[in-house]
Amino acid sequence: MKSLLNKKFEIIALAPKVFRSEDTSSWSALLEMSGKVSMDHAPHSFLTIEQRNGDHLRKIASNIDTMSETSKVLVFHIALDRKLIATYVDRSREIVRKSFEEKASPTEIDFASALRRTKGVVFHGELLRDFELKTYTILMASHIADPLAVSVNRVVSLSGGDGATSERFKINLQNRSDCASVVALKKLSAKNVYDFLWGRPKEITGEPKSQFMKGVSYVSQIFRNSENPLIGFMWSLAAIEAMLSTSSDKANSGVLELRLRALLDGEKSDHVLGKFRDLYKYRNALFHGNVALPYSFDGRNLFGFHGVKHSNTMPYEIASFTHALALKILQRFFELGMYDVEYETSVAKK
Repeated sequence: MKSLLNKKFEIIALAPKVFRSEDTSSWSALLEMSGKVSMDHAPHSFLTIEQRNGDHLRKIASNIDTMSETSKVLVFHIALDRKLIATYVDRSREIVRKSFEEKASPTEIDFASALRRTKGVVFHGELLRDFELKTYTILMASHIADPLAVSVNRVVSLSGGDGATSERFKINLQNRSDCASVVALKKLSAKNVYDFLWGRPKEITGEPKSQFMKGVSYVSQIFRNSENPLIGFMWSLAAIEAMLSTSSDKANSGVLELRLRALLDGEKSDHVLGKFRDLYKYRNALFHGNVALPYSFDGRNLFGFHGVKHSNTMPYEIASFTHALALKILQRFFELGMYDVEYETSVAKK
């Protein structure tokens, strides 16, 4: 493990290029979290977040598209010092030992040999997984806390070597200011939202059980999927329904509307509810086969083929509103300090 000393694991977030005169995005809330988030099993080791020039990234990750800005990138990194390495070496040893004990009788296994063969692999995998989980949770928290400021177009992962992998990962809102105004999105503390998310660690690393964490898990699906707005619309709608439903019911749109009104507690509720009815009309028409969308096989023909007029286009505006509403409901759960809400005619606080 000596060769790992002083190496770094890095995840680099690239913003989308700005083609308008004014850029409203800002990473200041993320930069303020530098040194405040520790590794899950090593509370003495903190993630560092800084802004750098990333023009060199195109040389090691050739599939970074031209829509990503590389002159100014956000870098999350963790340095591998002796204490961190020792912590994860011990953790990997216990994981390997436990896995072998579950599969066979201890008398049939040469533990010393097994540990030598597998400890390094488990060590690297566990450490990298925990680091990535913390980083992506920070990104999720910042998107919930201040959706208009945080915008990410691509993520590059560096695992301590010269290689890099570039992933499709998008955090943004189309018609951003309009969506924020309609649902009254607020600017919250990213660190406080992060702490709230990590208040349910088993629902992050395992299966989400609460309404809030189910909503978070559905919204997270949007970040690594197609640019097709239908994808964002469906996952955002799933998040909304997860947070407005309970485990004991299958609420219809009328019941969901009443619960949404109670949850919003008067915050532009009439206007939001009107648009909520519109999105549900579209949802029903779509799911019952009454929307004739253009034949589409990739992002190049989302509007159909050149020269052909369509009565229905891809639902960018509806998808943006649905995404914004899902974020608004997540914000309300955070403001209430609740992972599950009991619905009556108003929000019942425990």
